[in-house]
Amino acid sequence: MHHGKNKNQFIRFMEIYLIVFILLQPILDITAYINLPISEPIRVLTLFLGLIYVLLSPYKRAKMFSISYIVLLGIFMGLSLVNNLMVKEPVSLITETTYIIKTSYFLIMLIVYYFVFKSLSERIDWRSKLQKYLTINLTVIGVVMVIASLTDTGKRSYGMLDKEGHSGWFYSANELSAILGIGFAIMILFLMKQPTVKKLFLLIPAVIVTAWAIFTVGTKVGLGSILMVLALGSLIALFEAFKKKAWLNAIVLPALFVVSILAIPYTAVGNNMDLTYENNNPAPDTETETDEEGSGGNDTGTEEGTGGAEGEEEDDSSGNVDATALLSNRDVFLGEKVEQFRQAPISQKLLGMGRGGNYEYEPSLVEMDLMDWFLNFGIVGFVILMTPVVYFIYMILKNLITSRFRVLTGENLFIGVAVGIGLGTAFLAGHVLSAPAAGIYLALLLAYLYRSTKPSQKISPT
Repeated sequence: MHHGKNKNQFIRFMEIYLIVFILLQPILDITAYINLPISEPIRVLTLFLGLIYVLLSPYKRAKMFSISYIVLLGIFMGLSLVNNLMVKEPVSLITETTYIIKTSYFLIMLIVYYFVFKSLSERIDWRSKLQKYLTINLTVIGVVMVIASLTDTGKRSYGMLDKEGHSGWFYSANELSAILGIGFAIMILFLMKQPTVKKLFLLIPAVIVTAWAIFTVGTKVGLGSILMVLALGSLIALFEAFKKKAWLNAIVLPALFVVSILAIPYTAVGNNMDLTYENNNPAPDTETETDEEGSGGNDTGTEEGTGGAEGEEEDDSSGNVDATALLSNRDVFLGEKVEQFRQAPISQKLLGMGRGGNYEYEPSLVEMDLMDWFLNFGIVGFVILMTPVVYFIYMILKNLITSRFRVLTGENLFIGVAVGIGLGTAFLAGHVLSAPAAGIYLALLLAYLYRSTKPSQKISPT
């Protein structure tokens, strides 16, 4: 009896901790930037506590599938690592292990938060809490970016002089733009759900500061997110205004949308995409996000040091010519890595070439997460890594169809857009699926969307 009580206490404690852990993200990211070595230990500790939480979960069927998957993932990662230590030259055990942990982090946190939301949905309104916490996180990031700008202490996003933008006191501009891009949809959703005029107007400065921060980082990812989210918000607000005769959101959101469009030429991202009003010195558009942070953020993300040094010049060679503007020279890296993969032994084709492929001097990533997953973890690894992502997306679509789209609410549309931005960023710009700082936001929202689209919020055997 006593054992059961302790178990329940631990489960409750972990649920509180895992929700509070969301609020810790910007603080962990800043400590990584100033080389205070706490973000990695806390993230790794949370990973292990999360695994224990899943092991103790009362949902037997879901637990059996999840634990089986995590064991399979662990066995695969072990085989991949051993194989690369045997056949890859040069190879670094620390670099390979760090990359494996960072990649596993996203997948395990996705599973952990699935259980958290499943449990909380029986007791509290966790959705509003999560929206509020993510809004707080983005506001903190925005304020830090403003302070970094005013004190001129922001870390340059790019190594090139004709590129503008900085990532404030955050380690990687790529990851920061992914976090802001994913989170902005939740912030606008939270704004639209405010019950009073006063609360809505108190939130508007936070939205403006966050939008300004997104523009200031200087990447395409953030710009795309702002335009997409504000356009969607404006449409939903106008639709609801006609339906419910509530016009405030229908005025505020289109106004923010128009102001954002007019502001683009005056911002770092406007300069970097050659969208400024004075075109005296057009900036070449061929290597946008890739050159950020020169690029310690390749997957070091806001983690300090472990994978960092070897990533320092990952992007420096990316200033080659004929790449499409959209891919920012990633196709050049992709060509090199595919050639390495083609020449790799069969064991590496199946189990992957490890972080950065079969490099001669320094490991570099393609910076397109799905491509990196395929090349670095091989055919078998890619299937294993993609299984939870594909499962969650399949279940979300199934929930939509079986409910005859009744679960396609405004809220779920915003969460879907946030997930879409996260997955799109992972595919085109990287720094999400193997970067814990950004990956946790996508994991949270994918688990959120799955739970939120379930037609019934009651206890179920799955």
